[in-house]
Amino acid sequence: MSSPLTRARQYRLDERGSATVWMIGVTVSTFALVALVLDGGAMLRARSDAFAVAGAAARVGAQQLDPDAAVEGLTVLDPIAAERAVMDYLSDLGVAGRASVAGDTVTVTVSSAAELQMLRLVGGDTVSFDATATVEAVKVEP
Repeated sequence: MSSPLTRARQYRLDERGSATVWMIGVTVSTFALVALVLDGGAMLRARSDAFAVAGAAARVGAQQLDPDAAVEGLTVLDPIAAERAVMDYLSDLGVAGRASVAGDTVTVTVSSAAELQMLRLVGGDTVSFDATATVEAVKVEP
């Protein structure tokens, strides 16, 4: 029969269960890495798409020239037509945004959201982005 001191020494030197703690740490770290790759990629893609849509919408608006000024060879924006063109473009894409025209400059701000996949398990649903693009109408000489 072993003494209480011998049994205490055996329990202290026993390594049973240490692999379980290590495996839990590896599993949690792997999950976090996969979540960052998947959801980080979704966030970057949504942000990039928002900037692309804002830039394209601003270019559409900058093409709306005042016809009377264009006949005279001047580059003057029609602010009402430019804003309407931007809003129609955004509406066709199903994107929320706003436009402003100041002089020969069109500024478009677009709101976009990315749905999270893995981080939804820990409380995150979506991440919102605002992207702004500014385009100036210029006359191109041949």
